[in-house]
Amino acid sequence: MLKKYFLMLCLGFYSVCALAADAAALQGQWSGVWYIGMSSGKTHLHFDDDGSAHISFTNLDEFGEEDIPLSKLSIDSGSVSFSVPSKYSAAFQIQLKIKPDGKTLDGGGKFDGAGAKLVFTKSN
Repeated sequence: MLKKYFLMLCLGFYSVCALAADAAALQGQWSGVWYIGMSSGKTHLHFDDDGSAHISFTNLDEFGEEDIPLSKLSIDSGSVSFSVPSKYSAAFQIQLKIKPDGKTLDGGGKFDGAGAKLVFTKSN
Protein backbone atom coordinates (compact mmCIF):
# COMPACT_ATOMS: atom_id res chain seq x y z
CA MET A 1 0.00 0.00 0.00
CA LEU A 2 2.84 2.37 0.88
CA LYS A 3 4.50 1.63 -2.48
CA LYS A 4 1.28 2.56 -4.26
CA TYR A 5 1.09 5.97 -2.51
CA PHE A 6 4.78 6.58 -3.14
CA LEU A 7 4.30 5.83 -6.86
CA MET A 8 1.29 8.17 -7.02
CA LEU A 9 3.31 10.90 -5.31
CA CYS A 10 6.21 10.44 -7.76
CA LEU A 11 3.86 10.58 -10.76
CA GLY A 12 2.21 13.72 -9.42
CA PHE A 13 5.59 15.38 -8.84
CA TYR A 14 6.69 14.42 -12.37
CA SER A 15 3.51 15.95 -13.83
CA VAL A 16 4.06 19.23 -11.94
CA CYS A 17 7.70 19.37 -13.11
CA ALA A 18 6.71 18.67 -16.73
CA LEU A 19 4.04 21.39 -16.58
CA ALA A 20 6.54 23.89 -15.13
CA ALA A 21 9.06 22.95 -17.84
CA ASP A 22 6.43 23.50 -20.58
CA ALA A 23 5.46 26.89 -19.12
CA ALA A 24 9.11 27.99 -18.86
CA ALA A 25 9.82 26.86 -22.44
CA LEU A 26 6.90 28.96 -23.71
CA GLN A 27 8.13 32.22 -22.16
CA GLY A 28 9.02 34.90 -24.68
CA GLN A 29 7.82 36.15 -28.04
CA TRP A 30 6.20 33.95 -30.71
CA SER A 31 5.38 35.13 -34.25
CA GLY A 32 3.00 33.42 -36.60
CA VAL A 33 0.12 33.39 -39.01
CA TRP A 34 -3.61 32.73 -38.71
CA TYR A 35 -6.05 31.44 -41.33
CA ILE A 36 -9.85 31.55 -41.12
CA GLY A 37 -11.55 30.51 -44.36
CA MET A 38 -10.05 32.61 -47.15
CA SER A 39 -8.73 35.26 -44.73
CA SER A 40 -5.32 35.33 -43.11
CA GLY A 41 -2.92 37.60 -41.26
CA LYS A 42 -0.01 37.78 -38.89
CA THR A 43 -0.17 37.21 -35.16
CA HIS A 44 2.18 37.71 -32.22
CA LEU A 45 1.93 35.80 -28.96
CA HIS A 46 3.88 36.65 -25.81
CA PHE A 47 4.17 34.54 -22.65
CA ASP A 48 5.36 36.62 -19.67
CA ASP A 49 7.53 35.50 -16.74
CA ASP A 50 4.60 35.96 -14.33
CA GLY A 51 2.45 33.34 -16.14
CA SER A 52 0.28 35.82 -18.04
CA ALA A 53 0.18 36.07 -21.82
CA HIS A 54 -1.17 38.30 -24.58
CA ILE A 55 -1.73 38.13 -28.33
CA SER A 56 -2.17 40.54 -31.24
CA PHE A 57 -3.52 40.03 -34.76
CA THR A 58 -3.33 41.83 -38.10
CA ASN A 59 -6.26 41.80 -40.57
CA LEU A 60 -8.76 40.60 -37.98
CA ASP A 61 -11.13 43.52 -37.32
CA GLU A 62 -12.85 41.99 -34.29
CA PHE A 63 -9.61 42.28 -32.30
CA GLY A 64 -7.81 45.37 -33.57
CA GLU A 65 -4.01 45.31 -33.63
CA GLU A 66 -3.33 45.99 -29.94
CA ASP A 67 -2.22 43.34 -27.43
CA ILE A 68 -5.10 41.41 -25.87
CA PRO A 69 -4.66 39.48 -22.60
CA LEU A 70 -5.44 35.77 -22.90
CA SER A 71 -8.13 34.19 -20.78
CA LYS A 72 -8.61 30.54 -19.77
CA LEU A 73 -4.90 29.86 -20.36
CA SER A 74 -4.09 26.19 -19.84
CA ILE A 75 -0.72 24.53 -20.36
CA ASP A 76 -0.74 20.74 -20.35
CA SER A 77 2.05 18.38 -21.26
CA GLY A 78 2.71 19.16 -24.92
CA SER A 79 -0.17 21.57 -25.50
CA VAL A 80 -1.46 25.03 -24.70
CA SER A 81 -5.02 26.34 -24.98
CA PHE A 82 -6.60 29.73 -24.36
CA SER A 83 -9.40 32.13 -25.28
CA VAL A 84 -9.08 35.58 -26.79
CA PRO A 85 -12.04 37.86 -26.03
CA SER A 86 -13.23 39.83 -29.08
CA LYS A 87 -14.78 43.29 -29.25
CA TYR A 88 -18.01 42.31 -30.99
CA SER A 89 -18.75 38.58 -30.87
CA ALA A 90 -17.72 35.29 -29.32
CA ALA A 91 -14.23 34.60 -28.01
CA PHE A 92 -11.58 33.01 -30.23
CA GLN A 93 -10.93 29.54 -28.75
CA ILE A 94 -7.41 28.28 -29.57
CA GLN A 95 -5.65 24.94 -28.97
CA LEU A 96 -1.98 24.55 -29.93
CA LYS A 97 0.45 21.63 -29.79
CA ILE A 98 4.04 22.24 -28.71
CA LYS A 99 6.20 20.56 -31.36
CA PRO A 100 9.13 18.41 -30.16
CA ASP A 101 11.65 21.04 -31.30
CA GLY A 102 10.16 23.41 -28.68
CA LYS A 103 10.21 26.25 -31.21
CA THR A 104 6.90 25.67 -33.00
CA LEU A 105 3.28 25.89 -31.84
CA ASP A 106 0.78 24.45 -34.33
CA GLY A 107 -2.95 24.07 -34.02
CA GLY A 108 -6.31 25.60 -34.55
CA GLY A 109 -9.45 26.84 -33.01
CA LYS A 110 -12.90 28.28 -33.53
CA PHE A 111 -13.96 31.86 -34.01
CA ASP A 112 -17.57 32.88 -34.61
CA GLY A 113 -18.40 29.34 -35.77
CA ALA A 114 -15.53 29.11 -38.28
CA GLY A 115 -12.51 26.86 -38.01
CA ALA A 116 -9.09 28.48 -37.74
CA LYS A 117 -5.49 27.39 -38.29
CA LEU A 118 -2.59 29.00 -36.39
CA VAL A 119 1.16 28.38 -36.56
CA PHE A 120 3.76 30.14 -34.40
CA THR A 121 7.56 30.03 -34.25
CA LYS A 122 9.57 31.26 -31.28
CA SER A 123 11.13 34.65 -32.01
CA ASN A 124 13.65 34.71 -29.16
